[in-house]
Amino acid sequence: MTKIDPETRNMDLPMQTRMANMLPESVDEDARTIEVVWSTGAPVRRRDPMTGDAIVEELSLDRSHVDLSRLNNGAPLLDAHGAWSLEGVIGVVERAWIENSAPPVGKALVRFSERDEVEPIWRDVRAGIIRNVSVGYSVRAYEVSEEPGRPQTWRAIDWTPAELSAVPIGADPHA
Repeated sequence: MTKIDPETRNMDLPMQTRMANMLPESVDEDARTIEVVWSTGAPVRRRDPMTGDAIVEELSLDRSHVDLSRLNNGAPLLDAHGAWSLEGVIGVVERAWIENSAPPVGKALVRFSERDEVEPIWRDVRAGIIRNVSVGYSVRAYEVSEEPGRPQTWRAIDWTPAELSAVPIGADPHA
C-alpha cells in the first residue's frame, strides 16, 4: 500500500461529495430535526485528479481518520451543495458522530431552517419524499492499494466532512 498526501503531490483536490440517507422515523417536528446517515464508507468510482484514471475511493470511518470538528461546529445543511449564497443554507448540523456498528456509520442530527422558502423541503423530508443526503468533504491523505487488472483503491485516512446536503441523487448507495 502507498500513502498519498495531496499536499506533497501538489494536488488541488476539490470538495468531494457522497450520498447517504435521511431517517424519516427520527423526525422531531417541533424541533425541526431529523437524524441522517451521511456515510457508510462504501466504495465509489472516481477519477484520479492528476491522471484521469479510474479509481475506487473509500472513506475510512475509523474515528482516528475522520475530523468531525467542522460538522460539530455548526456546519451547514445545504440544498444540493448550493454553497454559492446564503439561500442554499436550509439548516444546520447540530451534532455528528461515528456510530459504533459493524461496519461503522457516520450519522448526524440536522435542524431545518424556519424560513418560508425552506418549508416545502421540510415537508417533503417529513413525508419521506426527500431522503438522500450527501456529504461534502476534503481529503488530506489517502492509503492506496492495487490489484492487477483493477482500478487502484484510494482509502481516505485523513479527511474532514465540511457540509451535509439534501440531494436528489448521491454516491454512497449503502447509506
